[in-house]
Amino acid sequence: MVFKGGACPRRADEIDSMRRIFVSAFALLALTAAYIASPLVTVWGVREAIRSGDSAFLAETLEWPTVRASLRASLTDYAIGPTVVALPGQPAATPTLWQRLKAGLSRRAVDNLVESYVTPEGLPQLFGLRQLYRNTVPGEPGPAAASWYERAHGFWSRLKRAEFHSLTEFEIEIADRNDPTRHYVGLLKLRGMSWKLTELRLRTVAPDTGGV
Repeated sequence: MVFKGGACPRRADEIDSMRRIFVSAFALLALTAAYIASPLVTVWGVREAIRSGDSAFLAETLEWPTVRASLRASLTDYAIGPTVVALPGQPAATPTLWQRLKAGLSRRAVDNLVESYVTPEGLPQLFGLRQLYRNTVPGEPGPAAASWYERAHGFWSRLKRAEFHSLTEFEIEIADRNDPTRHYVGLLKLRGMSWKLTELRLRTVAPDTGGV
């Protein structure tokens, strides 16, 4: 009886210790999963805020000065092509009058677009204009009122890349819904306890021909 009386508390302590270890491991796993998923949730929230016109969420989640600067640079390259750098020892090519005119007009158009629409209120307006165009122009696909599940599935299917550069930096690349050669690349940084979108760039990729 003395032996049994000493064994039962020891066994109970072992079970209690295993239970604490299990709970701690489960909590650590849950926190890790939440951390990994949190920047994707932020990107999804930005997408939904643009769609619904939630300018307050956009104002809080995007760092607008760096977002505008990065988007302006990539849109300029997209409109007129990247700047050609001369090789060492070779004279720089002098742009023609037409090239200079095109560059000036394109930069002005990009600047006007960024200043007018890359704002908490402007992005939802731009989304609305895009949807109106698709609904009214013949030949353009008019989107149906997609359910939450359909929007999430479409978002996931266009996700091309998602990676952590560090514990506080995360980059994501998503293909455009109507032009798979046009990708949007976003850089998020952890500020305190929440992720902020700090850069947004547009880049073009070669079309997927489906070859081996």
